[in-house]
Amino acid sequence: MKLRGLIIFAATFLFAGAAQSGPEEFSDAFRVDLDEKLPAFSELQQKYAAQAQDYDKGYEFGWNIGTVFNDIFKNTITAYGGGEARIAPKNEEALLNMLEAMPKQYYQYIGPYLHQVPGMSEKILNMPGIKETKNQFPTRIAPQLKHIENLEFLSPSLYFLLMPEAWPYTIDLKEYSLPTPVRVKVKPRSAFWQKVYQIVPMSEFAPDAPQDEKIGRSALRMPNPDENTLITAADVKAFADTLDKVNDFANQKARKPLLFAAGGMIDLWETEQGSKLPLNQLKDMVNPCQRLVQRVQLLGWENEFQMLIGAEGFNLKTWAYTCDKTIKAYRVSKMTTDTLRSIKLYQSRYYEAEINKQTPYNAKLHKATAAAFLQMHQAPLADVMEVRKLRPLLHDKFLKNDNSLAILPLSLF
Repeated sequence: MKLRGLIIFAATFLFAGAAQSGPEEFSDAFRVDLDEKLPAFSELQQKYAAQAQDYDKGYEFGWNIGTVFNDIFKNTITAYGGGEARIAPKNEEALLNMLEAMPKQYYQYIGPYLHQVPGMSEKILNMPGIKETKNQFPTRIAPQLKHIENLEFLSPSLYFLLMPEAWPYTIDLKEYSLPTPVRVKVKPRSAFWQKVYQIVPMSEFAPDAPQDEKIGRSALRMPNPDENTLITAADVKAFADTLDKVNDFANQKARKPLLFAAGGMIDLWETEQGSKLPLNQLKDMVNPCQRLVQRVQLLGWENEFQMLIGAEGFNLKTWAYTCDKTIKAYRVSKMTTDTLRSIKLYQSRYYEAEINKQTPYNAKLHKATAAAFLQMHQAPLADVMEVRKLRPLLHDKFLKNDNSLAILPLSLF
């Protein structure tokens, strides 16, 4: 094994299980309670139906529009774009947060366009740095575009293409010939190899040579696993055997949109109940399997899902816990030096001073995302060792399903 690979291997195992959960305010924010009593799907659907629509279209289906506009709809489309009401308050706040987090040198590429958007909020247009860009042409232009005549007549909506960062740099890549390998001249020692063949016959090196069967912990299933139970190689194999069935089940055309809708409704409901996360979807990154089971429970598909995983000895809870533990251990087992370096920087609070300079919402979102990233790579060393035994199988299964579990991306970085 090369030295670099050995270092990564050792660092990964030293790190496994030692990742902190992030800032204390998010220590238990990613926990999923599979016993939590959720409202009925129809109740949540009715409650959040108004939030899912930007405005009332005035009709239900495209084939039954009618021939007369009602007065409310007529007034709405007449006044559309005529005032600040075009931008919902929550979207205005989100745009303000994004602009506050953006380096001021990039305002020149988006400010002129914002001044041309009908109904744009005055609060945004009068921001320091944005206000001065009205009818101004960017001064930082990529060298690849400077020779173009009449470039100043470019539409402001395309000013972002003028950024030097949007264009690849010219790099002189030199090719070096491979060195000629130097073969060491060693005289064969026939007596030594004859002795080796007597101790270990050549037949034992054949690909189909029988292996000594040893029954140990890895070959046994863990009974009734929970959030804190260690997994075995047999558990990982059983979970891997359910992946194709689960993905086929969730990717059916009739189910896919309902699973998306169920996830959004759970996020809205948990936010109303007082979620500590500024973006509740971060739970899907940390515990995708438990979140999938939550959606299945909300939609009332428990029996159908149980039929898929029951053949491998799982129920909904044990499958969710085994699945999440396997994915986290798989991430840790494939961790690169870059990922490990990022995790150690987050743990050391290296970025804390820069994060605190942002708006309160952006700072909290940054800290929550960092905490989620740490928990995504938190796994006991024992779990990592068991997953390594079946890593090729998991790699093939994940690759076959585009590195996703049902509709949830696994983000296996």
